[in-house]
Amino acid sequence: MSVSSIAAATLKHWLRDGSELALIDVREQGDYFHQHLLFASCVPFSRLELLIDDLVPRRDVRLVVCDGGPADQGLANRAAAI
Repeated sequence: MSVSSIAAATLKHWLRDGSELALIDVREQGDYFHQHLLFASCVPFSRLELLIDDLVPRRDVRLVVCDGGPADQGLANRAAAI
């Protein structure tokens, strides 16, 4: 799987282009509920392996994984490796 960062404008385009997209926030629920991207599903990193197959059943779906930035020490990168 290829992992790369994207700009907010790219995500906005992908959300509008009609293609299927899974947007997953891997922060813990408290952080997610405090602030999150519109349309993002909360899938805490600690539960990701248990939930990912139910949330993203097909591997051909574009998957965007987000975290809280540098403060989360690369949770999105670690999640993408799963």
